[in-house]
Amino acid sequence: MPRDSYRVKVLVGLTCLAAVVAIGLAIGRDPAPPKLDDSVRQHLHGWLERQAYRGLVAKVAAERRDGHGTYVTAALPLLLAAAVTATRAAGGGRRPRAWLPWLVVLLATVPLAFALRIAFGRPGPDEGPVHAWSQGAYPSGGALLVALGWIIGGAVIAWLRPSWRPAVIGLGVLALAVHLLARVAVGDHWLTDVVGSYLLAAGVALLADRLRPGRS
Repeated sequence: MPRDSYRVKVLVGLTCLAAVVAIGLAIGRDPAPPKLDDSVRQHLHGWLERQAYRGLVAKVAAERRDGHGTYVTAALPLLLAAAVTATRAAGGGRRPRAWLPWLVVLLATVPLAFALRIAFGRPGPDEGPVHAWSQGAYPSGGALLVALGWIIGGAVIAWLRPSWRPAVIGLGVLALAVHLLARVAVGDHWLTDVVGSYLLAAGVALLADRLRPGRS
């Protein structure tokens, strides 16, 4: 990887992580949301209530409810990556063991997000103040899993099947957008909760990019 290219990724990655902290400090622990969060939620929730498929949207957004759409959305790219890996391994292709250091760094965002949720203590929609040492809503844990699933699964698939890269990127962007809209529309999270998780995953992935095999 050209040194200048990696420096740009480091700069963008640090900017993403700084944005995570800045958003968390800006929204604070006040149950009253910022105007942007409140406006987006009101518009999406009002639109959803008029749609016949609002039940489907709820399943897509579900984390603890029936459907578990959040976990399904996160798992799909990982399952596809596993299938592609198995196919290539059966044919004598490359084994992705070199990805382990990169994966370890990315998965470290899960306990990091847990710590941030306690530190910021941001109440979710229709919730009261978060007690000390309790988890808040920012950044969203479910959204982080979705982002990690598509970053990890998408990177492995693109490495093994380079011709699939445009399709994988397009599907990943669509999946993250649908997840964001669904979680906000059903009232599970504020817009900034989900955006913060996406920024956290993207920032760490960019900073750890030098550990990723087949990078470009």
